[in-house]
Amino acid sequence: MFYVRTAVGVVIGAASLSSQAAAQEARRLDFGLTSQVEHHSNVSRTNKAQAEARGLTLSDTIITPAATVDLLLPVGRQTVFLRGALGYSFYDKNTQLNRERYDVSGGATGRAGPCTATLNGGYTRGVNQIDNPTLIDNVENIQETMTAAIDVTCRRQTGFGVVGSVSKDWVSNDLTFLENSDSERTAMMLGATYSRPALGTLTIFGNSETTKYPNRLVDAGYDLAALGVTYERQLGARIQGSVTVAYTMVDQNAPPLLERSNERLETTAYSASLSYRASSRLRFQALFDRSVTPSSGIGRSYDLAETYRLSGDYDVSSRISVSAGVGTVSRKSSGLLPDPIIQLTDSDMTTYFASVRYAQSRRLSFVLSAGHEERTTNAPQFDYTNNRVGISADVSF
Repeated sequence: MFYVRTAVGVVIGAASLSSQAAAQEARRLDFGLTSQVEHHSNVSRTNKAQAEARGLTLSDTIITPAATVDLLLPVGRQTVFLRGALGYSFYDKNTQLNRERYDVSGGATGRAGPCTATLNGGYTRGVNQIDNPTLIDNVENIQETMTAAIDVTCRRQTGFGVVGSVSKDWVSNDLTFLENSDSERTAMMLGATYSRPALGTLTIFGNSETTKYPNRLVDAGYDLAALGVTYERQLGARIQGSVTVAYTMVDQNAPPLLERSNERLETTAYSASLSYRASSRLRFQALFDRSVTPSSGIGRSYDLAETYRLSGDYDVSSRISVSAGVGTVSRKSSGLLPDPIIQLTDSDMTTYFASVRYAQSRRLSFVLSAGHEERTTNAPQFDYTNNRVGISADVSF
């Protein structure tokens, strides 16, 4: 599950509630079964020496069966929804990584006049991705994330409106060594909108966040405040998109005697999601994001991450479609304390991916996928490349 922890992501979701509610009136109750087999040339996401120090074999094959649900039930003007996947990953060689994988979210949407309110929550559980590793053997850590939020928007197709949201999430780790990375985040957003069908929707908003690390001896949390603007517009039937830009200030929250307790980050956060339908068969998507997120590193407060992704889809026929793309993620960590051990604090990741989907019927489909990853970091122990290829089958009923 991906979390947007700055005003950039919060306001996009809140500002689009009205259009989503209008589009989700149809009753839907889908259950599914899926099974994926994927081979990786480097499941450790480190070099060979560090993989061996962790007791990992570089190349491995992973089998992941899962059950899925996608439920949407209109009840009068209200709507109840539930989406989720429950699965288990089996590693052929690195059996210590065998673990359950849960990803469930649900809630309810209510409408009264021009106002829409959505209450939702989510839960994920599984082996945490080894994207921010240390040289400690933490590959068996189970990470749990719980979220709760309420979003409210009051606006009509033409004229002024207001949007607001309150959210909270909790992240916990089961290994004692990583409990200091447990975090709690509380966020609030309030904004004003103006909409015109021919021009789109403009939103001006303010956002406030507080992140705490309750299990650290020294609270290295932070406070975030942002002021920004979002613009959404559907340019005809071919182009759709939204763009958010926010001036963001991040203040360390720690005892005043610490060397970097007064450190402040002032930066511009942004997010853009654009899609272009070149023809009835060919589509392109672009995603750009720069945001502040809580850090899982020891003694670190937050990460400044930049994400760029370009992809395209082409329908070869009514049954066969292909997709391909490239993405990059750059991440820099900041905090109050020096590193007690060698760990990943700065990284640049580039990913190439492609897939072919074959729909045998409305309920049965197969996907063949492949990808390549390259990462460079502040320490050569964490530089790596990984090639993957996989096949999956999906059945819905």
